[in-house]
Amino acid sequence: MPKLTLLLGRRVMQAYDFKQPSIIVGRDDAADVIIDNPSVSRRHAEIRLGDNGWEVEDLGSSNGTFIDNARIEGARSIGLGDEVGFGKFSIVFGKALGEGEVPVATPNPMADRPAPAPAPVAGTPGTMHINPHEVKELLKEADRKKRAHFVWESGGQRGTHYLSDQPAVLIGTDDLCDLRVPKGPKHHVLLMTLDGGTEVRYLAVFGSMTVAGQGTKRSRLKNGDVVESQGLTITFMDDVA
Repeated sequence: MPKLTLLLGRRVMQAYDFKQPSIIVGRDDAADVIIDNPSVSRRHAEIRLGDNGWEVEDLGSSNGTFIDNARIEGARSIGLGDEVGFGKFSIVFGKALGEGEVPVATPNPMADRPAPAPAPVAGTPGTMHINPHEVKELLKEADRKKRAHFVWESGGQRGTHYLSDQPAVLIGTDDLCDLRVPKGPKHHVLLMTLDGGTEVRYLAVFGSMTVAGQGTKRSRLKNGDVVESQGLTITFMDDVA
C-alpha cells in the first residue's frame, strides 16, 4: 500500500501510510485526503491500484490534476517519487518522511525548515485533514516569501528581513538601528522601498559601499545584487511574480 507525502508549495504537510487500494483527494468530508481550500475540488482526484500498478485520475476537477507540470487526461500510471499536483497542493507518491528526499525547487538560502506535520483528525483513521486556518496561514507565509527581502551576513551571523514587514530599514552596529548587526557601518546603510523598486543608500559623508562590485553611495537594487560595506554583506531578492 502507498506511502504519500502531502505538500503545500514546497512545505511538507504530512506523510501517511494508506492501507486501502483507492484514495480520494478533495474538499469533501468523505475524501481520504481532505483539503479545505478553494483550489481543490470536492472530489478532485483518485489514486488507485489498477491492473498494471498504481495510477492517478482526475475526477473532473475545476483546476485539473498535473504530473510533471502537465495536466493529465484519463488515468496515468505513477511510480516511486512521482509528484502529483492539484490546486496549490501536491502529493509525492511512494515516499514518506525519513525515507528519501522530497523533490524540491532550486535551493533557496532563505528557505525555512518544513513545519511540523499536523496530526490526522481524531476518530478518522486513514484520513488526512488540512484545516482552513492552517492553509490560510501557510499560503500567507508562502506569499510573504515571494515579496522583496534581503539576507544579511555579518560577524558570522545571518538573517533575513522582509521589506513587506518594514519597508525602510536602517542597518548597522548602533543601538538606534532598525536592524543591528555585529559588524559593519555604525548606522550608515539604509534600504527602502520606493515606487517601482528598492533602493540602498550609504548615509555617511565619508566612506562608501559596493553594489554588485561597484563603489557607490546610492543605488537602485536588482534581484541578486550584493551590497558590501565594512564586513556587512546584504543579498537582495526582488518580488517573485
